[in-house]
Amino acid sequence: MEIELKYSIPDDGIIEKMWRQEVFEKYGTVDRNTTIPMSATYYDTEEGLLSSVDAAFRIRKEGRHFIATLKWNDKVQDGLFEREELNINLEEGQCRNPTLRLFSQSEDISALIELVDDRPLLPTIRTDFMRHVMRIDTGTSIFEADLDTGSITAGTEKLAICELEIELYSGSRDEMTRVGQDLAGLFGLVPGVKSKFQRGLEAYKK
Repeated sequence: MEIELKYSIPDDGIIEKMWRQEVFEKYGTVDRNTTIPMSATYYDTEEGLLSSVDAAFRIRKEGRHFIATLKWNDKVQDGLFEREELNINLEEGQCRNPTLRLFSQSEDISALIELVDDRPLLPTIRTDFMRHVMRIDTGTSIFEADLDTGSITAGTEKLAICELEIELYSGSRDEMTRVGQDLAGLFGLVPGVKSKFQRGLEAYKK
């Protein structure tokens, strides 16, 4: 289960003020502060079977690592995202001819595997961005704040990425929400109601 808050950053000028370690140390100990280049390709059948049941499958390169991710059963309210998620580390060669059967050991997605069957999965949407990461330990909860800047490519459309995500690793969802609301109030952030995939999918279907 993935639980995260998402905020749009309406003005690039906010980033310099917001993205400082001392800002996040207000909430706890910053025990990780790094930057990771990321590029991801989302896949679906020609008929769009996965998107038709609100599922998303991607392969993402995170630095030097390749990770296959399947997300489904989204619930979104006021920028708070809850969804089922599976992740598997891949070798680079496994990224060719992607298939949901990568996740065949999980009984949770047997229905999705059966839905797609042996239909080829085709690339639909691509994201390319830099992820700036701070992991915060409040003493009772651990969450990760991610600043993402880059672009979404969907067909001939190109959309900008400029957003803050706060993901709960352990502890209290309410505590994470209070931190997000505080940051939003301080820096004028806008609660996001669409994921990168959702934004790309809308542009891809135009």
